Amino acid sequence: MHVAQELVASLDKLASLPSVYYRVRQALDDPDVTLNTLSDLIGSDPALSAALLRLANSAFYGFPRRIETVSRAISLAGLTQVGDVILASSIAATFGGIRPQRMDMSRFWRSSVRCALLCRAIAQTQGNGETERHFLLGLLADMGHLVMYHAIPDLSDLVMETSGLTLDALAAREREVIGCDFAEVGAALASNWRMPVSIGATVGEQLHPEQAGEYAAPAAVLNIVRRIDEMCEAGSSLDDTIASLPEPILVLGNIDITELPTLICNCEAQLHEMLESLGVSTR
Repeated sequence: MHVAQELVASLDKLASLPSVYYRVRQALDDPDVTLNTLSDLIGSDPALSAALLRLANSAFYGFPRRIETVSRAISLAGLTQVGDVILASSIAATFGGIRPQRMDMSRFWRSSVRCALLCRAIAQTQGNGETERHFLLGLLADMGHLVMYHAIPDLSDLVMETSGLTLDALAAREREVIGCDFAEVGAALASNWRMPVSIGATVGEQLHPEQAGEYAAPAAVLNIVRRIDEMCEAGSSLDDTIASLPEPILVLGNIDITELPTLICNCEAQLHEMLESLGVSTR
C-alpha cells in the first residue's frame, strides 16, 4: 500500500515548478510592476514567451494584426490572462517529460484546462477576486492521476479497468487497491510545490466538499466542475449535464445554476485555443 506523499516524492522531476514561474508570479502580485519588467521576465523563458504569443495570436482574440512581442501580448491579453497562461505553461513544462503509456494524455490536458477555465468563470460570476486561485484549483484537480500513472502504472491501470466510470467509484477503488486516491495525491503535490494550504485542502476534499470545513465552498465548485467535465467527455447534452448536478453541492458552492449553460459554452469555445497555446493538445 502507498501513501500520497510517497508517490509524489518518488518523482524527482516534480520537486518544484520552474523557478521562472515564481519570479513572474511575484512580479504579477506587485501593484507597481512595470510592463517592461514583466516582459523581460517572461521573455527570458522561450517556452513561456511562445505560449503567450500563441494565445495572443489565436482565433479566440482575433486581433487584426499579428502580435510579435511579449509586451504587446501582455497589453492586449491583460494580466489575468497572462497569469493563467504562465501558470498553465509552467505546470505543462513540469510534466512535459511524464507521458505514461496507458494514460490518455489528450483527454487529461483537455479535462484539466476545461476545469481550470470553468473554475475561473464561476469565480468571476461570484465576484470573487481570486480568479487565478480558482484557475489553479481546476488545473490541479486531476494531477494526482498523472503522478499515480507514472509512479505505479500497473496498479493504476488495474484500478481504472475495474472501478467503473465515475470519479467517486474510481477514488474508492484507488483507496482499496493503492492506499490513497487521486485527490489525496493532488493535495500532496500542491504541498510539495509550496502552494497555499487552501489549494491542497480544496483539491484533497474535492470529492467530499461538505467535509472541507472553511474550504467547503471552493471544494464544492471544484466538485461541480469535475462533474461537468465528466459529462462533457461522455458527450452528454447541455441539458443532461445541468440536470445531473446535485443541488446540495450547488448550494454549498454558491453556484447559480441558471448561469452554467452560458459559462460552459464560453469555456468550451476557449478550450481549444488555450490548449494550442500551451502546446499540449496532442500529448
